[in-house]
Amino acid sequence: MQRATRRQLFGSVFAGGAILAAAVLLSPAAVLAHAEALSARPELFAAALVALYLLRPFVLWPISAISVLVGYVYGLSVGVPVGLAGAVLTSLPPFALARYVRTDDGVFGYLGKHGDRLVDATGELRGIVAARLAPLPADGVAYAAGLSRVSVGTMLVGTFLGEFPWVVAAVLAGSSMRTLSVQGLSSGLPLVVGAGSLAVLLLAGPAYRHLRERGDPA
Repeated sequence: MQRATRRQLFGSVFAGGAILAAAVLLSPAAVLAHAEALSARPELFAAALVALYLLRPFVLWPISAISVLVGYVYGLSVGVPVGLAGAVLTSLPPFALARYVRTDDGVFGYLGKHGDRLVDATGELRGIVAARLAPLPADGVAYAAGLSRVSVGTMLVGTFLGEFPWVVAAVLAGSSMRTLSVQGLSSGLPLVVGAGSLAVLLLAGPAYRHLRERGDPA
């Protein structure tokens, strides 16, 4: 095993363990309830919301958990733009971290090269939008984009467009609650199927052209 590979695997395991420990120790329901208590003080609540979005990737919370809080406090009309801005903001830490550790060596180099090939086949924006629409881990998409050649601007725009239906659904759920709750929160089957199908349609054309260029009989 190459030295770079060993170093990257060790670092990934260490970081993953720290993130997992934080996820176990910090309950999203309790933290969001404390944040909601600040809603009577708009400036403090806004600051807490920014902190939640920035720290969320490191405690493995879904974006939808914070979107529910946003909808519960702000309602639908204000909550949707705030939730979309938050979804874009919360994608930056993992993207920046992956961009910082990007290298041509080891596991990260292998993943980056395969990510570059995927970007070349699908196009940057189309690939990010499709990945965000698909029911994939949001942070996994951000890390993968950071290891590839995806630009910051494309990452932000693609996240905004791809997260749109998920954020709207979560904000709508939060705005309709009488008491804040994130227990058992999940997207409805029609939304999952619809967004996933749209992701497949976005990738179908580039995938077909890529296979034709390779001469693949499939």
